[in-house]
Amino acid sequence: MSVITISREFSCGANEVAALVAQELGYEVVDKELLSHIAAEAQVSEAEVERFDEAGMTSLERFLRVLVRFGVPEDALSWSPGPLRESPLWLPPPEQWKQEGSRLLDHEECLRFTQVVLRKLAQRGRVILIGRAGMMVLRDLPALHVRLVAPLQWRVQRLAQMEAMPLEKARQKVLAEDKRRAEYIRQFYKVDWNDPTLYHLTLNVAELGIETTAHLIVTAARRFFGIAG
Repeated sequence: MSVITISREFSCGANEVAALVAQELGYEVVDKELLSHIAAEAQVSEAEVERFDEAGMTSLERFLRVLVRFGVPEDALSWSPGPLRESPLWLPPPEQWKQEGSRLLDHEECLRFTQVVLRKLAQRGRVILIGRAGMMVLRDLPALHVRLVAPLQWRVQRLAQMEAMPLEKARQKVLAEDKRRAEYIRQFYKVDWNDPTLYHLTLNVAELGIETTAHLIVTAARRFFGIAG
């Protein structure tokens, strides 16, 4: 088995780095493709999985879950029609619950399927897993855990340039995505994703550049997994 997990701050070039590492080592990169794997495992649509992708529960969702644990039946919690359809709390009308394709996930169920899929991919080997708390899910396996970071302003400027958006809008998006990912890991794994002890390598992409960052990961992987080259 040989698997690399990459935890990344938003807009730090993780996908570009992973692509170079994969090309050099002959590995497969799994990032957004993971959604299709999870959807197949859970037998739901990719859109259903995407609602929970690297997202923690809101305070309202946590409150509703507490109610269920204290015996309030789930069918007593009303559904929200109309514009709230995209909310993680939205439920279709009861008459649609049994229809094909209407199966719904919640955060904890999606988390379980994510963990199952990550471990299956890891067992297959020769794979780079981006995000989804891979460093926690595969903690007991011989995986190389990498953290990619970069200064906030560098990431903001990079996003603004790549997506042709104003700097302030890019800044808001970077901060929101970082917060969402950090909260996901804090809620479900009770750790701070910035804790350096969770990783074998923490690399500053802004200082090193995409190619050097990838080269360092390749070198570490060859040593870690005993790969000739």
